[in-house]
Amino acid sequence: MNAEKLMVDWLNTSPVLRPVSATLNLPATASSTSPGRYLTVERTGGSETPFVSRPLFAVQAWAESRWEASELANRTAERIRHVTDLDDGADVDILSITDFPDPDGRPRYQVTCQLTIKTNYTESEP
Repeated sequence: MNAEKLMVDWLNTSPVLRPVSATLNLPATASSTSPGRYLTVERTGGSETPFVSRPLFAVQAWAESRWEASELANRTAERIRHVTDLDDGADVDILSITDFPDPDGRPRYQVTCQLTIKTNYTESEP
């Protein structure tokens, strides 16, 4: 299971976040003069056991203004709070929602969260 892909795909199913889409990389069209609105998802750590994955994510909300980035981050955090809607989603901790402007000045907020996901571990023959 790729937890980053799971998170991106799941965020992209949310009608609350549309027309904003989540991605693993900055869109090629994004620049300081044309920032656009989008979410980027990055796994920054977390633990793995045979039965549970606890990925730590930084989900960054990009927008044209600080206010819009803040609003997008709050809507994103609300969506993430419903991670138990996922088949294997068990729990979530929203650790922070932070103003985190890009070094080039683009408005950005960051939602840091840790999910608990049940894994379907089966031991295979050596």
